[in-house]
Order: sequence, then C-alpha cells, then structure tokens
Amino acid sequence: MLSSEEIRVLGDTVGPEWVCTDPCMMDTYSYYMNPEIVNQEGSLWLTRPEAVVMPANTREVSEVVRLCNRLNLMVKPISTGWSATAAASRDRVIVLDLKRMDRIIEIDVKNQIAVVEPYVKAIILQTILWKEGLNLHVVSCGGNHSPLASTTSAWGTGLDGPSMSYSGRNLLGVEWVLPTGDVLILGSAGEGAGWFTADGPGPSLRGIVRGYQGAFGSLGVFTKAALKLYQWDGPPEIEVGGCSPHYIIKDLPSNIGLFMLSFPDAKAMVEAGYRMGEAGINYADFRLPAFMCAIGSTDDNLDLKRIWETGLFQKIANYIMITAVIGYSPREFEWKMKAFRQILSEVGGVNLPINLPDNTRVPERLLKRIRRIVEFIDDPLKLLRKLPFLQDLISRLPINKRQRQKNLSELFWVMLRHANNTQGNFRPSQAMLTTMGTFDTWDLGIRQSDWIAQKKQEYIKKGLFLDDGGDLGCGGTFEQGHMGYLEGITLYSSKDPRSVEAAGKVVEEAVQACIDEAFGIPIAGFGQEMNAKLGPHCGDYHKWMKRIKEALDPNLAVDPFFYVDPGKKTDEDDSQGG
Repeated sequence: MLSSEEIRVLGDTVGPEWVCTDPCMMDTYSYYMNPEIVNQEGSLWLTRPEAVVMPANTREVSEVVRLCNRLNLMVKPISTGWSATAAASRDRVIVLDLKRMDRIIEIDVKNQIAVVEPYVKAIILQTILWKEGLNLHVVSCGGNHSPLASTTSAWGTGLDGPSMSYSGRNLLGVEWVLPTGDVLILGSAGEGAGWFTADGPGPSLRGIVRGYQGAFGSLGVFTKAALKLYQWDGPPEIEVGGCSPHYIIKDLPSNIGLFMLSFPDAKAMVEAGYRMGEAGINYADFRLPAFMCAIGSTDDNLDLKRIWETGLFQKIANYIMITAVIGYSPREFEWKMKAFRQILSEVGGVNLPINLPDNTRVPERLLKRIRRIVEFIDDPLKLLRKLPFLQDLISRLPINKRQRQKNLSELFWVMLRHANNTQGNFRPSQAMLTTMGTFDTWDLGIRQSDWIAQKKQEYIKKGLFLDDGGDLGCGGTFEQGHMGYLEGITLYSSKDPRSVEAAGKVVEEAVQACIDEAFGIPIAGFGQEMNAKLGPHCGDYHKWMKRIKEALDPNLAVDPFFYVDPGKKTDEDDSQGG
C-alpha cells in the first residue's frame, strides 16, 4: 500500500479530493472483460491498483508521471476503459483515470480536423460534428468509446471503415506525456503550425506511438489527439422516439439507404464487398452472422433460445451484410443505387425488405429463400409445437409499416451512430472473447472466420462453448474494399473452469493458426507472450518493442501490461537467445 506521505504528495499535485485509495473503489478498477483468461489462476479479478488519481490537465499528468519515476511507482492511464487492457498488472501501480480531461479543444471545419482530450466520447463529438456537415470514424464497440484512445493506443476498427478507414490511419497529431514525464507534441502542432499532420520535421514516430494495434497505454499518456474528419452528407440531427434499447427514428432523408443484404454463400458476399468498394458505393458495412441476427431479433435469452432452435436463421441468414449508402445529392444517390442493384443482381444477393414502401413488390429470389423456412423442417409436429412462437415471429417480420420502421431504426443506430448495444454480445453466455481479426484482404478475413468456426465446433460438441453454430465472424471492408477484417467471437461461461480453460486454448490455437496459415497478426496478438510468439515471423518486431520501451521508459514508470516488459523473459526469448 502507498504510504501516507506518497498519498499526500499525489494529493498536492492533483488536489486531495482527486486521489482515492478506498479498497472498495479500487475493486471497481480491477474487473474488466475476460479477466479469467488474462489471469493464469482464472480469477475474475485483476490486480487492485494502489490508488486512482484523476488529473485535470497535461501539467498534472506530467507531474504525476515524474513522481512515479521518483517513488518507484507505475502509472496505468485509462480513458473510458473497456477491456482488461485498462487494468493494472502488478503491485505499486497507480491508475491514471483521465475522466476530468473531457474537452473538445478545437473543431476545424474547413480543414476537417478535431482536437480532443482523452475522455471525449465519440457519440458526443459526432453529435456536434453532424451539425457542421462532418463525421468521424467510430469503432464498433459503441459510441461511448474514446476516439483518442482508439486512434493512439488500441485497435480501432468500425462499421464505417469503407468511407473513413480505421482509427490508426486518422491520427493527425498528438500531445504525449512520455514515461519520463516530458511532454512531446508530434508533427506540425509541435512547430506551432496547426494540427494538420502527425509527421515531421524528421522521421515519423507514428509507428512507435501506435504500431499495428497500439501500446495500450504502456508508452506514456496521450493527453491530446488530432483526428481526421470526413464529410457527412446526412442530416444535422435525427428526430427519434421510443426508449432504450428500441429507439424509433421518425424519418430518414431520401439520400440515405440502409440495407440488410442476404447472399447465397461466402464467395458472393466477398465479391459484393469488393465491387461495392471499387464503385465507392458503401458508406458503411458489417457482416452479421446468423446467431448475431438472432440476438438482434430478440430481447431476452428465452426468445433467443426458441428462435435459434427453429433453425430459421441458420437456413436463411448465414451470409448477411448490412450496408449504408449515402449520396451527396439526389442524382449521386440515384446513381449509387443503380450500381448497388446491379452488383447485387450479378453476385446473386438480395435486399431483405426492411424499409420498403407498402406497394413494393418483394423480389422473387427473396421469396424463394423464405420458402426454405418450411422446406427444411422435416417433422410437421415440430412445426406445430413451434407454431405459437412462429406466429409471434411472423408478427415481427418486416411486412407491416411499424415493424419496417423499427428495423430501419435499429440499422440506423448500428450503422451510423454506432450506439449498438455491446452488452448484446455478452447476453447469451455472460462472457465472450474474440480471435483472428487480421487487417488484410477481405477474402482472407473470410478464411479466418471459417477457420475459427471449425475450431469452435470441437468445443461446442463437448458442451464447453455456447452452441452458436460456430460461425460468429464479424467485421467488414475498409478503404473502399482495399482491406477487410473479420474477427471470430466465442461465447463461453466465465463460471465454468472447463469453459474458461477451453477459451484460453482457443486463443492460443488461433494465434498459432495465424502463423501456420499466414493469416497475419491477430486481434489477440498483444502482450509479452503473444508478441514473443508472433515476432519471429514478422521482422522480430517484439525485439524492437523491447528496445523502444527501454529507451522511452528507463525507470519502468508506466505499466507494461499488454505491451512488453523489458525485465521479463518468455520461453520464446530463451529458445531464441533473446
């Protein structure tokens, strides 16, 4: 525990009321997603921090970091904090909670740049930007995330990837409190020339700041970040009704189309992704596997169980992609829709009628797929037993105006506001993990998704994972189809030690498959052990990470959790003489 003198010194820096050591409060900073997998002993709790400190500005952050260098402490910075990467990893760690640093410093409408502090939330910034005809990339965990964190420090994929890339590509500058406490401003802003580029003068440091996935707060504290913004051709605001989680939009402009597309197989879905990207049609897209469609169609697990057991979604929703199309003008939108329909026709895809006018004729291809609902049910008695539920299901289908409006609203929140209910992923089993997720070509993403779907079947048959059909490959295309991304989600039980053990094995097996099958660096490819395993197959990057950490953090004043610990060796290090 911290001494009373250490607590006093921290209080003198940020104000006594902004330093907390209460054990109950510290426990709230010790529970994050997947702790039972991160901890070798399977504990649901990560290390309790010694204290939580809440600085108000860059000067206070710098002073706290300098104190940690002198007092043999470590800091662990967090902004909104969503996963275990935001937790302390050992004793003598102070969590630097950046909640008080929530200012939007600047919005440069003409040059399409926003400068923000760590606790600015994407949904707040986006609401302001829409009124200026601008938008920003939002990652798919939801609108409550920190754009600064996703841009500088962790992952960064989202549904609007086709038009706005991913977070690491949108960094235009950063104010950085180094592990020594020194403050560095990168790029043009460091020369007082404005926040228009993160590079120069001299070599770029963006590779060190972020690399492929980010350093997860292990290289200091980013107190300001400049974000690249994009044109928004939608309305400045949307009138909504209803309540959480079922918001209903009153209307959408005629230059926006939101669609749920069904494809006969993976090949057709891949081809559609490439073609729409090449034509610049899709503003946003997301591949939604059958089980996720079922989750989104229900409000509780009992309904989910009933609907999944009918087999309806497995039959007609294996290859679903939701897509947004936006036109700058009516003429551009008309052209995009014409190209959109032609691409669907050529690859054999259909647009599910979620927002069609009452007098619209349902495509014959869609009717054929709906007929399969009955065709695959071999036992008529089974159908009769499910009949009451099927009647309820039919009432939910988009054959009436109110249901179409509800479905359209749900797509709107998922595709354009990114306020989708992340908890929905946890609802069936209370725990989830994700693997694969390499940034490469769109068809490689499908290969990864297929691999993890097959691997999961081994554990599903043993009753260790929830039976979701195996395929939970979620992701989409980026930069007009030049890249693609699919991660494979697994739903397990955090209360069953056997399930937890199986979850850990799947992560390890998936990482090994990324090496054996040349899938690339996966979403789970972070931390000391994983980096040492993957590094030799990718330019020995783990050795460079170690050198970077040693050079920037000579006193180990910033928690190296999920990056690299210079003082710790792995089995891979020993085998390579590293």
